[in-house]
Amino acid sequence: MRLVLVSPPAIEPLTAAEARERLNIGSEISDEVMNAYITAARQRIDGADGYLGRALITQTWQGRDDTFPSDDNGRIYIPLPPLQTVTVSYLNSTGTPVTLIQGTDYQVIQAQRPYILPLTSWPSVSGNDGVTIEFVVGYGDAGINVPEPIRTAIALGVGQLRTMSMRNLTVTLEREEGIGETRYGVTAEIFTAIDIVVQNLLSTYRIVWV
Repeated sequence: MRLVLVSPPAIEPLTAAEARERLNIGSEISDEVMNAYITAARQRIDGADGYLGRALITQTWQGRDDTFPSDDNGRIYIPLPPLQTVTVSYLNSTGTPVTLIQGTDYQVIQAQRPYILPLTSWPSVSGNDGVTIEFVVGYGDAGINVPEPIRTAIALGVGQLRTMSMRNLTVTLEREEGIGETRYGVTAEIFTAIDIVVQNLLSTYRIVWV
């Protein structure tokens, strides 16, 4: 299935104010910068290219294929759960778009990996990209709808980006002649530990497609 993003999420799972509060960051970092960090941390785990393999804030995608499946009882898995709604259409023998009716032509099975099944059989399709499945996915329209472990993981990602932008992380000791030396406590091991915490927070929610 070839995926196309139709409508991206309208907001982020965290506001700049919420991220500041969680990370004890003051007004020295602007909202613009904080929001950029939040977006970067969220995009790393959200959507078709994200680590989680799922959607966070409500977003709309299209999946396109040349034909309906003929095996596995015609089952079609819907990527990027949790699934809110799905619409299925196809091109008939004359190339005319036809929209199928949920409950009459197919049923939706809500599961960890949601899928749809034909109630009888899928129709014949003509043309390339003859099948279009448009689906709305995500936990909801508000940041609070996203599970707290995921929001916390995003906040930790923001903290990483903020720390990395503040100084040269390859330098752990600076020495100035006649003045003395300064040793920094931030090392690569700290970021490795943060990554492990983030992965643990996200592990319950990660979808692995096999």
